[in-house]
Amino acid sequence: MTKSCMRGLILLGGMVLIQPQDSFAQAPPATPPSAEVIAAQAQIAQSPNSATAYINLALAENSANHSDEAIAAASHALAIPYTDATGAADSRPVAYFQLAMAYFKKDDSTNALSQLDAGLSRYPGSPYLSDLKGIVLIAGGQYSRASEVLLPAFVSAMDTTDPKAFSGWGYVWNGVDAGLGWNLALSRYYAGQYPQALESARQLVALHDLGNVCVNPELDPGTKKQCTEMAEHSKEINRIDGHDVSSLPNSGFAVKRLLKGPVGSVAEIYQGSKNHRLQIVRQGVPLTKDDAGDFGLLALTLHANGDLEQALAMAQKAIGLDPGNFWAELSYGLVLEDTNRLDEALKALEIPTTDPPGYSLKSLRRIHLAVLYARKGDMAKAQELYLAAAFDPNCLPVAKEKEAFMALVQPMVDAHLAKAKQLDAQGKYAESLPEYAQALSFAANEQEATTLRAAMFAASGKMPTPPEMPDEARRHVVRGELLLNQGMMERALVEFNEALRIAPYMPKLYYNTALIYGELKQYDQAIRQMHLYLTAAPEAPDAQTAQDQITKWELQQEMSGKG
Repeated sequence: MTKSCMRGLILLGGMVLIQPQDSFAQAPPATPPSAEVIAAQAQIAQSPNSATAYINLALAENSANHSDEAIAAASHALAIPYTDATGAADSRPVAYFQLAMAYFKKDDSTNALSQLDAGLSRYPGSPYLSDLKGIVLIAGGQYSRASEVLLPAFVSAMDTTDPKAFSGWGYVWNGVDAGLGWNLALSRYYAGQYPQALESARQLVALHDLGNVCVNPELDPGTKKQCTEMAEHSKEINRIDGHDVSSLPNSGFAVKRLLKGPVGSVAEIYQGSKNHRLQIVRQGVPLTKDDAGDFGLLALTLHANGDLEQALAMAQKAIGLDPGNFWAELSYGLVLEDTNRLDEALKALEIPTTDPPGYSLKSLRRIHLAVLYARKGDMAKAQELYLAAAFDPNCLPVAKEKEAFMALVQPMVDAHLAKAKQLDAQGKYAESLPEYAQALSFAANEQEATTLRAAMFAASGKMPTPPEMPDEARRHVVRGELLLNQGMMERALVEFNEALRIAPYMPKLYYNTALIYGELKQYDQAIRQMHLYLTAAPEAPDAQTAQDQITKWELQQEMSGKG
């Protein structure tokens, strides 16, 4: 952790913690380079003017989460002039991809998008680059814009006559059609474009019906050996369908326009050295657990469009493929909830599947669980789940479910607020503060939260002495301080936010959470929390210091491109 965070942290007694330098955790020793990095470096030593070698290094560094090194390697690859004299494919789309991915891993979406746009200006409509651009936009909550980028790319990737369908190395295309289809359906679903999301999800699932390819050695006598070799690469053949490539990895075959088609259709492959023609026939491929997410996403879009019967069928199919799949359990739980099978829905949604990182459906799962517990009358559990959900206002399914939850808890909120006002009017300010805090926990929007905070801060200001921190809030602060001392800022932030939820009338808690957000480079939240500190304690001795810190964060926000 950094010294600046701990040096400004207000602790329980109100003092400022000043730690000696040697009390801070030392940086861990540098890890040795991976085998992939070493191999790429050896390739560069042999071919220092090879863009491919530098791209391999960028890929290896990205895999090792060494973003700065990946940026340097990919930039060097782009600086090497491309020549088609050798007949090799232009690898620059891959360099742009790795460069953008490195920035994305650094949480620098602005530069990631800039590099993708540069690549797309050189290779217009490239599905490969468009897919990553869609992913970056989805991660930033720009769902409608993501769908606008992904739709033409998906159409291009599915069209075997479109020359834009291939750009870059053939073997980097593994699964690109499915990836584009998934991201397109997901972005449309998040944006609330439910009919379009359903259309995309159906196209995604239809890709499973295209089958695999299998060499038929009887169609061209004397090619049994070649057919056996080609069968080993059938998966790669299937996944680069529709694209002209010079060769398949680890094989001696050239591919001539492998056309997409249903099971039973025929395509042709030519052996480059002897010009032997092989015919291949598509065969159906049994579904595996890896396909569960596609059917779960289809179930979600069917559910959003009101087709509960088909949604249930697809969710059950997803569950059958992989009972532990996040998307399968989520879609199944949502359908059961809407058919009033509450206990079954709770069982489905509470299965400890792994949430997909960065996706808003983590919040959707939690808010649905909160709704279910509220409908069953367990308001304490409902509140716990609701407060654990990070709401993305741009994600329409989450916003819709949040409205449903607020309607269920509104009577409880009204009761807390009425009691707070009654105690306030009686001059029982200390007793009114926890009631205001409970109402604030379920504020429907920022305007309502601002009104509640104003009333709460006014009540606190009328007290002859500052309010004391409740024991439960103090417990979370103590835990947070220990986690900070151990350099575990993300976990510490959880503890301080929980303390703030319990006692939002304690100004020092806003100050502390602001500093931690700042250290985590979440400047918008840091600025917001520090403004709340100044609102809660406008006459604080360090008010000017707090305002200066806001100014610094605003500049850092501008410099990082996140303003």
